[in-house]
Amino acid sequence: MSKCATPTPSTSSTSSDESKRSPQTLAKTFPQRNLSTTSSSSSNSPRHRSLETPIVLQPATRFALANLTTTVLRLDFWDDNDPNSIFFCKSTFNIVTQCLDLPDKVIKTMKTHLEGEEELTDIAPMIMSVREDPVYKTEGSTPFLAALLFAFVNAGNYDSRYRVLLRHLTTLLGVVWSEFEDVEDSLASNLLDEQFVESEQSRVVREKTARNKKIKRYLMIGAAGGVGGVLIGLTGGLAAPLVAASAGMLIGGGTAVAGLATTAGAAVLGTTMGVAGAGFTGYKMKKRVGAIEEFTVETLFEGVSLSCTLVVSGWIESDTSPEQAFVHQWRHLRHTKEQYTLRYESNYLMELGNAIEYLMSFAVSVAIQQTLLETALAGLVSAVAWPVALMSVSSVLDNPWNVCVSRATEVGEHLAEVLLSRSHGKRPITLIGFSLGARVIFHCLLTMSKRSESVGIIEDVILLGAPVTASPKEWAKVCSVVSGRIINGYCETDWLLRFLYRTMSAQIRIAGTGPVNNKNNKKIYNYNLSHIVKGHMDYSKRLTEVLHAVGVKVGPHSEDSMIDLTQLEGPHEATGQAHEAINYSIPLVEDEGVPLNLENVHEVKVVDR
Repeated sequence: MSKCATPTPSTSSTSSDESKRSPQTLAKTFPQRNLSTTSSSSSNSPRHRSLETPIVLQPATRFALANLTTTVLRLDFWDDNDPNSIFFCKSTFNIVTQCLDLPDKVIKTMKTHLEGEEELTDIAPMIMSVREDPVYKTEGSTPFLAALLFAFVNAGNYDSRYRVLLRHLTTLLGVVWSEFEDVEDSLASNLLDEQFVESEQSRVVREKTARNKKIKRYLMIGAAGGVGGVLIGLTGGLAAPLVAASAGMLIGGGTAVAGLATTAGAAVLGTTMGVAGAGFTGYKMKKRVGAIEEFTVETLFEGVSLSCTLVVSGWIESDTSPEQAFVHQWRHLRHTKEQYTLRYESNYLMELGNAIEYLMSFAVSVAIQQTLLETALAGLVSAVAWPVALMSVSSVLDNPWNVCVSRATEVGEHLAEVLLSRSHGKRPITLIGFSLGARVIFHCLLTMSKRSESVGIIEDVILLGAPVTASPKEWAKVCSVVSGRIINGYCETDWLLRFLYRTMSAQIRIAGTGPVNNKNNKKIYNYNLSHIVKGHMDYSKRLTEVLHAVGVKVGPHSEDSMIDLTQLEGPHEATGQAHEAINYSIPLVEDEGVPLNLENVHEVKVVDR
């Protein structure tokens, strides 16, 4: 019988620590969390059958599953030039083989495959062997992956690379990813349903750390309804692990998975979910850092999950209320059950939004819009290529843009420190941003790439209309801290982004206007969004459509907010170079009594008069 699938009796007991710091006392001390998101009756907290029923795998199945996992580790994660990847692969291999209770001789043979000493075998027989197991015929492959999930989480750190590995395995074993996410959500819900208290050992370590580092301010983070809390130092201090008082009841129905049904298992799980959403959404910068004036993480969608998502907006539109400024565009996002938004530098982003709208008012005529379109398609970014009317008001936008670009860089660097402090818990996080929000994320990742402890935090990254360099060298640094994919969503006709970078050298390419060279990096995925996004403003107005197009889950929405993407034409291609356009003089306003007729005009260039 597999060690990671052995049913264990419940071991509910009351420890001496409980008398010192009871859950009831903690509930009064820490900010309250919405109980509907953590209770077992919540629709956001499903109970998955894989959690309630212990499984017994046949020896051949355990061998095939371990062999398949080893093969994926070698092909998708092993890098001879990266010590971190080698360490991860070896430690993951040890967890999997121990979980599946394989004989030492078998483990030794598999290890030679992992380290490249012998050729890998075909994966088809491995998959067929798994499908011949009686459990597969009744429950499918999900219970097998659930067993691995328990083993990974029980290691005390749900590394983002674990989740990417599991995602690869779900594809190979034919498991629908949403089905596996249900397992994750069920486990997270079960953890938060338990009564947690801080262990004596954790308390001593926390107090010692506080004394040594002279931490003067803490955020009080936690949850009522059976979940205790921890203290997180604003300088990235210790997140004290939580210990379950009823460790044997982590799995529903009185059944527990061996390894989770111990005090140590409960402690490491508490570390994974202990800070959880309450810690992340509770984060607010207490004192000014550099030039940053505002930095707060707010709840976007309050749920329970073993992974979470943080979104970053690019600017604030004038007709948006301050409360909805960083929420409204993301209202349909359903990437994970736990989602957060970063509120930052709102005064400056509001000024930028007003400046963009003012500039756009000078480009409302069909003639100017067509010229800008041709200019963008032709890749002309020199000042002489832009209409005089636009250049005359360029300073209105240049100043707030340059200020926001600088602040976005600093905000990104500070976000890196927040993520490195594990305020969101020891679990994967996905980052999504558009425009300057994408720049915040990009510089966050660049900062993290300089730190050895940055691996295993970020799962996926989605950058839309990113005003950042497309240099393969810089993107390689970003890739080093991302476990999964990095999506670069760009628009070839984004004239506003090209206009903002018009003074730069023609050799410098911007990621938001074209693909990033991914020849040597399989993590980078380029998406041409020109069939949806006609200009930079559309990233905000049509964000739901854009997210859907790049594979991000979105929730219910009105028909007015999202058109049928299946009916859209493919990406528009340039019909010619801008300098080849017909010189056609046309009034910018209608002459009195003479209607403006553009039906037969296909290419237009403004002629200065």
